[in-house]
Amino acid sequence: MTEEPNALRHLIEELTTDDPAILEPAVEKMRSELGKLEGADYRRAVEALCSLFYADVADRPDLEPSADRATDVLVAQGAKVVSILLAQMEGSDMKSHFYLARILGEIGHDALVKLQDYLAEAEDPYSLSFALYALGKLTTPEVVHALPEVLGCLIHPDKEVRDSAARTVGKIAEAVPPEELTNEMREQMFDALLRSSHYHQAPVRAKSFRSLGKMVRAGLLDTTQTDKLEHVLRGALGEGDSEEHTWDQAFIVRREAKDALRAIR
Repeated sequence: MTEEPNALRHLIEELTTDDPAILEPAVEKMRSELGKLEGADYRRAVEALCSLFYADVADRPDLEPSADRATDVLVAQGAKVVSILLAQMEGSDMKSHFYLARILGEIGHDALVKLQDYLAEAEDPYSLSFALYALGKLTTPEVVHALPEVLGCLIHPDKEVRDSAARTVGKIAEAVPPEELTNEMREQMFDALLRSSHYHQAPVRAKSFRSLGKMVRAGLLDTTQTDKLEHVLRGALGEGDSEEHTWDQAFIVRREAKDALRAIR
């Protein structure tokens, strides 16, 4: 195909159709050809595969198998495809973002450094929140290296970025073995989440409590931190007199507080 530009154009055109009978073999053909492409041809081919992620599979479930196959094709590309996927984050819709985040998460370690750079440099809050979501999909212990960027996003002015960051701290607590999280890291995570549990948006408070519960379950808190957290959680549930929190009117916050409290007991 590298010798036949017209063949590539035709294949890309097939990937823009909404006919599964055409799409599915086109994705499989691209699976065998993508690794042979370079430069602009490679980028266009990746973008064509990404176009499948805009389909509303709730309305068109017949298109979902093709989107899933395209996901597998892109995951197999590893580090080579990461920069293009991150560029696709900007201007994409939510359906596409979920697929992109899933792919980056499955690529794993090879996506980590570029995700860190993206978190440090990106300005678009919508894309930032999904980059954090992608980071939370990584299960490799090396994800701990992104902790400074994630904690920085916990003080971002946009509530969606804060929400995603609070969630991702908990994912890091689950992915990284306790012995690889220093006392300083644990303290930074705990303090940042506890501050975030005061935020005026209920979803951010809820995610903060959820991630604090994950820290408890992972054995990352010392006795002093655990006692302090229990005091805050009971306050959010209207139990006892807490200076850290009063009864939280948001059910989603109380639900997460109750679940985190179970982890302590």
